[in-house]
Amino acid sequence: MKISLTRKKPLPEPSHQPPWKILVVDDDADVRKLAHLNLKGFEFEGRTLQFFDAKTAQEAREVLEQEPDIAVALIDVVMETEDAGLKLVEHIRYDLHNHFIRLIIRTGQPGVAPERTVIDNYDIDDYKDKTELTAQKLYTAMRSALKSYRDLLIIDSNRRGLQRILDTTPSLYKPQNITEFFDNVLQHIIDLCQDNFIATITNSILLTSDNSNNNTEEDENNQQVVVQSATGRFKIEPETDEVENIKKMCVDCLLGIVPFNTLPDHALLVPLNRHGTPVGFIYLEEAKHLGRDDRKLMQIMANQCAAALENLQLYIDVKEAHRQSLNSLAMAEKARVMAEAANKAKSTFLAQMSHELRTPLNAILGYSDFIYEDAEDIGYDYVLPYLEDIRNASLKLLAMISDILDISQIETGNVEIKLTEYDMNDLTEELIETVEPMVRTNGNKLVLKGLEGLGSQYADKTKVKQILLNLLNNAAKFTQRGKVLFTASRQSKVMYGEEEKRDWFCFQVSDTGIGIPLEKMERIFEAFGQVDNSSTREYDGTGLGLAISQHYSQIMGGHITVDSDMGKGSTFTVWLPATVEISAPKKS
Repeated sequence: MKISLTRKKPLPEPSHQPPWKILVVDDDADVRKLAHLNLKGFEFEGRTLQFFDAKTAQEAREVLEQEPDIAVALIDVVMETEDAGLKLVEHIRYDLHNHFIRLIIRTGQPGVAPERTVIDNYDIDDYKDKTELTAQKLYTAMRSALKSYRDLLIIDSNRRGLQRILDTTPSLYKPQNITEFFDNVLQHIIDLCQDNFIATITNSILLTSDNSNNNTEEDENNQQVVVQSATGRFKIEPETDEVENIKKMCVDCLLGIVPFNTLPDHALLVPLNRHGTPVGFIYLEEAKHLGRDDRKLMQIMANQCAAALENLQLYIDVKEAHRQSLNSLAMAEKARVMAEAANKAKSTFLAQMSHELRTPLNAILGYSDFIYEDAEDIGYDYVLPYLEDIRNASLKLLAMISDILDISQIETGNVEIKLTEYDMNDLTEELIETVEPMVRTNGNKLVLKGLEGLGSQYADKTKVKQILLNLLNNAAKFTQRGKVLFTASRQSKVMYGEEEKRDWFCFQVSDTGIGIPLEKMERIFEAFGQVDNSSTREYDGTGLGLAISQHYSQIMGGHITVDSDMGKGSTFTVWLPATVEISAPKKS
């Protein structure tokens, strides 16, 4: 792989941010003055330097208390004591827990603080002998330190932004009225700015198109926007010439008359995009501190809000359909038709919600992986656990969404069966590789029996694997420091309701877990049904796994049974034909 040495450097973004804050700690006034002189006129990314001086470590502590956002500190070792500078380093890292500030040790007495000892035992970023710290070397060291400080802030900013987006998801998708929703969206966007990007947003507007579903050219040329929520002076005076001008600008953007960059200074217009088309806008003032990466995160949040708006509208439609069905109970036939329509709308809502949630989640996973690799490459290991938490939470949510999508396909009759012939030993090997780490999570032991010489099966391999994975997952989840037994066999028999003998696969998943109460047995194969459905239940999950597994078994000609003893464990038995007899890919 060749790296071009003539690559053009990208132009920096316009910066309106304040100077970088530099702390010079040295008991020699001349050394402090020289630092000022040598760095006079220094700029990094369009920002100058602002110096803070301290002649003792104690003075430096007072400065840090007043100015917590110091970017770089040049610290002498020997001041009021021989190790005053090193004690200051420990105070910054361990007492203040400040791991962003870059620390450069400068000493005129290297014998008192040997370089290797200091580097090995103190969390510093550079070590310089004052005799070698020329103007050019000081310039280089300062530029390197500021670049490292900036990168740390970007990583932390993106991490916090992704975490807020992930935390925001439940509140956006909960049932609520449309006014609460718009107020909620605008507040989340403002919080994202203030928490993640160090910007103070006081004046803002959320606008939506009032005819975003129109299809005719005449309607498109009569686009209008409506103010749905506002803050600051826009809330106090919602009908002013300024607001009308902002609304006109949004309409012009909708129609493609003007680009999005024709805005007042320090203002930002964030589109709420659905399928590439704006359905609304968020207008923010005082957004001068938002950089390119910040705006990308904000756009992810905005697109997620737009998806939530679409699903909320569908939810409202379902709710209205249900209300109408309740009001029509006296007309039995009409009530039945309306109930079917509401059920179909509900399934459509689940399918739509599942599809649309994948987009922001995949973006979150992509950005998490990108930031993780960058953080790992530049050695900032302490942020990696946070990024792993974001990724694990996203994967867990993605798995739940997949279950919801599966059950919605089942309810709408859109399940496709894709029959292929495959070796059952290959399937069980893949299954064990996936499930073993999951079983070990709760301190359980996985025991295998009869998995050799099973032969081939003609069925939908993906769905057979999903059935068994759901059962093994449940066994592992409801068992603590116990045993999960997975048994497989091939049997030739006449199944109930049939006249001829044929080959069947029998899979059994047994555990030593909590068991299932007798009164709950009949409901465990229902969608969203769990043994404990209380708000304080101990075991998480959607309650869809068994419903999906039973349905997939039945459409392939098999079934699942369960036997359980409270406090001792459960055994689930799956019967599946060795050859699934469906003439063509079947929709249930």
